[in-house]
Amino acid sequence: MKKIAILLTIIFILPVNGFYNKFNEWSGNFEGRHECIREWWNVDAFIEADKNYSITMSFEYEKETPASNMFFTLFDWSEKSVYNLSSYNDELSALKCSEKNFLNLTYKNSWMRGKYPFYILHLESKGIILDMKITAEAEPKFVVEEQGGVLPIGFGYYKYVFIPKCKARGTLFIDGSLKKFEGTAYYEHVWGNWSYHNPLKGNAIKYYFKLAGWWWKNKNISSGSLTISSDNPFGYDWAWIAFDNGWSMFYGVIPFWIREIPLGVIYLYNGKDIVEFGKINYKYVNGTFYKGAYIPNKICFTAEGEGKLKLVMEMKNTPHIYEDELKSFYWKKLILYECPGFINGWYENRDEKINLSGKCEIEIEREVSIFEYNMLRINPYSDGFELIFLSYIMNFVITLQLFFNPFSINLSFSNIR
Repeated sequence: MKKIAILLTIIFILPVNGFYNKFNEWSGNFEGRHECIREWWNVDAFIEADKNYSITMSFEYEKETPASNMFFTLFDWSEKSVYNLSSYNDELSALKCSEKNFLNLTYKNSWMRGKYPFYILHLESKGIILDMKITAEAEPKFVVEEQGGVLPIGFGYYKYVFIPKCKARGTLFIDGSLKKFEGTAYYEHVWGNWSYHNPLKGNAIKYYFKLAGWWWKNKNISSGSLTISSDNPFGYDWAWIAFDNGWSMFYGVIPFWIREIPLGVIYLYNGKDIVEFGKINYKYVNGTFYKGAYIPNKICFTAEGEGKLKLVMEMKNTPHIYEDELKSFYWKKLILYECPGFINGWYENRDEKINLSGKCEIEIEREVSIFEYNMLRINPYSDGFELIFLSYIMNFVITLQLFFNPFSINLSFSNIR
């Protein structure tokens, strides 16, 4: 048995540590292309010109289809409108990256150049032209950097580095006029080997070992209600937040079949340091159904780390929705639902309590199976319980309430759509 234990340690633990020690700190070598299954470079920004806009864009390639994509969405806050300026399912060669230690991307008439801390972005699509100079104010940060910076997804894995706050300035040509703007931006670069068509493809089980201790230390399992749903860890709840006081935040939660076992991390940039919060608890206050998926559009969350957070964020615009049909007998589609909005709440440490408010860009990604969205929730009470069962594909919600003192049974049935 000792020989088996030693062999397992060599196979799983040592290769993990070797990979982590080599790649868990930022280097200019990470700017360019990595020749993996999936990779993207992303910029989000809140800008002020003659009115308020927000922008989300990314250059991406993926070798499963294979295809290149340019995501470019412009949100007009005044008109509550959205411009879909993206280009999907182009040839893999449409995205050109000619450097390794320097960011040099070209996608048709659009491009991005630079190296930390300075980048220049040019986007051109459907008569709208954006030119933006990006200057990083914060340092690059790998998600779970102290644990090695490698994130498992299914049996695959990826690296995720981001800059939570940058200055943005430039020009936007829209509706026949050129407008100067200034604002705040966010930048990320993600690369790795994983599959949405077959999430159990790969051999990345070993990467879960490194995160197990971190999760156990930061676990925040809720007691009381029990919620089991078809939300799965192949999607995510993500948000970038720009607070009015100059702070910014990265919010990342991985859905799990049991909602009371949250998996996620928050990074708060306070103008000087990037502070990690691992003990997360969240609640979907409101949401909408979209083609077999439940999309939360108002989320309340708390977190603990170097202090405490309590915030509520809500989508407040027309959303942009991207769908990708999957090549699988079980998985139907991938849905990316993104929308800007507002956030309010507070941060508290030993010395002070600070009220926080600002803007947020929320992205909800869901991988939908042939059974679509299902949910079972049990809410226990001191004198009974409530049971709620929901099936999107069957188009019904059943609620059963049972109380013992005094004894009563209530049963209700309703349609979802």
